[in-house]
Amino acid sequence: MARLVYSCRFEVAAADGLEDVLATYKDWIVGHYRERRELPDFDFAPEVAGAPEELPKGHSLVSSVFEDSGERAVRMRWAYPDDTDVGLKWANEIRVGQFGDRCGVEHLISIESVEYSVAPAKLLFGSPRAVRDICTKASAYIGQMQVRAEPYALKQDGLDDLLALLTSDLRKLPVVLLSPYARGELNQIDSVKLARNLAGVAVVVRVEDPGLTWDFADEVGRQLSCFNGAVRIYWPGFSKTSDPRSHRLFFGSWIEQVGPQAAARTIERAIFAVAAFRYVPDERISGLIRHVEAAERQKVLDQQRESGDEFWEDYQQTVDKLRETEERLAGLEAENANLRANQQVFFEAGAEGPGELAQSDESEDLSFSSVVEAVTAAALRCKNLEILESATSAASASPFQRPYDIFNALRDLDEIVDDWSKNRREKGSGGDLLQHLRGRGWGKRSSMHISDTTRGKFRFDYEFEYEGEKQLFEPHITIGAGDPNSCASIHFIFDQKRLKMVIGHVGRHLPNTNT
Repeated sequence: MARLVYSCRFEVAAADGLEDVLATYKDWIVGHYRERRELPDFDFAPEVAGAPEELPKGHSLVSSVFEDSGERAVRMRWAYPDDTDVGLKWANEIRVGQFGDRCGVEHLISIESVEYSVAPAKLLFGSPRAVRDICTKASAYIGQMQVRAEPYALKQDGLDDLLALLTSDLRKLPVVLLSPYARGELNQIDSVKLARNLAGVAVVVRVEDPGLTWDFADEVGRQLSCFNGAVRIYWPGFSKTSDPRSHRLFFGSWIEQVGPQAAARTIERAIFAVAAFRYVPDERISGLIRHVEAAERQKVLDQQRESGDEFWEDYQQTVDKLRETEERLAGLEAENANLRANQQVFFEAGAEGPGELAQSDESEDLSFSSVVEAVTAAALRCKNLEILESATSAASASPFQRPYDIFNALRDLDEIVDDWSKNRREKGSGGDLLQHLRGRGWGKRSSMHISDTTRGKFRFDYEFEYEGEKQLFEPHITIGAGDPNSCASIHFIFDQKRLKMVIGHVGRHLPNTNT
């Protein structure tokens, strides 16, 4: 039975929004098959009803178009097996409809077990790239609230606006507030990446001035505030008299303990679970689809009746009863899906005692017992990575205590290849790799070079064999600081011809003039 794990619903304020939205989805799906599935000639036109001619085994993709009285809707259904677990199948249902100067967009993601196996599923996902792109490029709204795939930086003159937003009855999305530390350092969680992953289902607000968190606490009360590196989810319905336990608080000390990447995934998972439970379809899109499908069935019925076949008189009554049954079944399926999602929400919430808000252990999808396990998982999931034996060997010897951060960094490198390829395809140039790293929050923790002194003194330590010869792996990402238990580095090179990010080292920080 399929389980709904993600849903978002918003509007694009544009009279030609349908064309732009469909173009974004086309780019996302076509890019997936051309680059990740290595089908260079793959093409798909969502605005035309039908399915592509060639798809990999186990994949399905079909587009349906519905038009009536100047209104138009497109439904895309895209399903494929999980890359690493053949017993799981992902299903996307995307529905887009143009109504006047507004374009409604809905995106649902479900996961289904197609093979009986009593084993936990490691679900790793965020808002689809198409949703992030739409929220970045277009004016996207949920009700009267504009949403985007980037964080809002809160300044002193914006505090009143934040308070008005938090307590507004019109607010439909949670607000995730990231506070700085009292000594001035920014929150450890990457606000840019968090906002991108939560595009369409939450608003991320970043506070940079510690003094502003005290002003905020004065307004809402200390128990409902957020400060000293903590993160809080303010659900719709918030007021200054709310029960503090109803708006989850993730302490800064806990974020430091589990690592910012794992903490971010916990926050995302909590919001995705609630979004799936509270999903209600856009009645304009649903109504148009139902009306067009009913008209098509009636057209077939009329044609058969005109043929003089008496069978079709009884058939019409049967169709009417069938239609009523289908509507009841659709309602029961939606209710059942919501109950399952609701059960999941309660199970997650029940893991935390009243005095231990958001301090539960990481779930299986965040659990890597070692760095080498995280590297192995990345090698299986990330098609744009080539992980050398030297990297796996170093990972096996690494005592780094936050292996999920390693996995997340490798996944970012994998996705950067897709971003670079897309830029080259659309603009003629893939762009500067360092800018891509900065765009994913690695700006201060990445470099494309090592110092001349380090290169001269320790060159051998930075050379790894690739394509039959020793090559210098200068570009690197540094995660954490201090001893090998809390600091690790990833050294890589980008092979533009093969469109591969080649990983030469994952583990202990390599020697330099400071070590």
